[in-house]
Amino acid sequence: MNLRSLLALRDRADAPAADHQAMMLPLQRLADQMFGDLRFGLPPLLQGGAVPRMDVVVKDGYVELTVELPGLAREDVRIELADDTLAISGEKRREEGTRVSRKVTERAYGSFIRTLDLPAGIKPEDIEASMDKGVLTVRLPRVALGTPETKRIEIKAP
Repeated sequence: MNLRSLLALRDRADAPAADHQAMMLPLQRLADQMFGDLRFGLPPLLQGGAVPRMDVVVKDGYVELTVELPGLAREDVRIELADDTLAISGEKRREEGTRVSRKVTERAYGSFIRTLDLPAGIKPEDIEASMDKGVLTVRLPRVALGTPETKRIEIKAP
């Protein structure tokens, strides 16, 4: 056996692996579209539509929510408070053109709702919300909660 035959043998041994990788590429793309990257939250298949991502930060005197809503205007978003539950809802609509032929769609569309059970001590009448560059900021002022007053209840005889 000479050196040339060894090199030819190596090339033939790598060929099936290369063919296998080429064959798996479309399947990998399909899996990425369906399941996404789990490092960045739930995959689109399990989200059921456009689920906005939210950060909750507790600061001195208030709780601040920031919600990513790219492509939405203030008019497309609704914030409601009922029974210590804050609900942020809206709908991201697909831009419809005249017979658009889409090759790839990775953006999420549809209705969404995010709810958050509010902690004790939130002043509902002072809640403020603003939206800038697709980021909704909701500021929830807190009342300083003191230690609860203990009251002794006397037990009466029958």
